[in-house]
Amino acid sequence: MQSAFNSSVFLRVTLAVKQVMRIDSAGLTQATRLVDDLAIGRFGRLKLAVCLEEIFDIELQDNAVEQFDTLGDIVTYLSYRYFRDIEPSALTMAA
Repeated sequence: MQSAFNSSVFLRVTLAVKQVMRIDSAGLTQATRLVDDLAIGRFGRLKLAVCLEEIFDIELQDNAVEQFDTLGDIVTYLSYRYFRDIEPSALTMAA
């Protein structure tokens, strides 16, 4: 159940990356690094944070986006911080 849940969160994270970076999300994995693989700089991280906030209808802590090294870090953060009490089907339906 947790795997399906994380997969749903990951799909929404890749949607955000795709919108911000204007890239195809097909090659993205949880191990994809923001700086080394996607060349996301400081401004790109801010744009990504805003996009994540819109997609997930949440408010990220100001320093949260600076802590993310990989897409998996984002998934873990969002899954733990915001969605640990939500049924996976509810998150999937919202996507």
